[in-house]
Amino acid sequence: MCRTGCPTKGHKSYAECARGLQINTGVMLTSGQKAMNRELDAYERARAEGIQPDGTKMHKVEAAKKISDATGVAYGA
Repeated sequence: MCRTGCPTKGHKSYAECARGLQINTGVMLTSGQKAMNRELDAYERARAEGIQPDGTKMHKVEAAKKISDATGVAYGA
């Protein structure tokens, strides 16, 4: 009772054959995607504080936060 296209055709049931495929349905993020998510999260937190960074890259968000902390005024407001 293997699925069509099974290379071995030796499974006892369709479910056993499907389990043998070892399909991963989870989302896998690359390190670049994780870094981008961290940057966007930092940008979102800065915006929630009233800061307007010059971009979404981490160095720009950190620079805007640093200037805001030093001046006591939200950068870009």
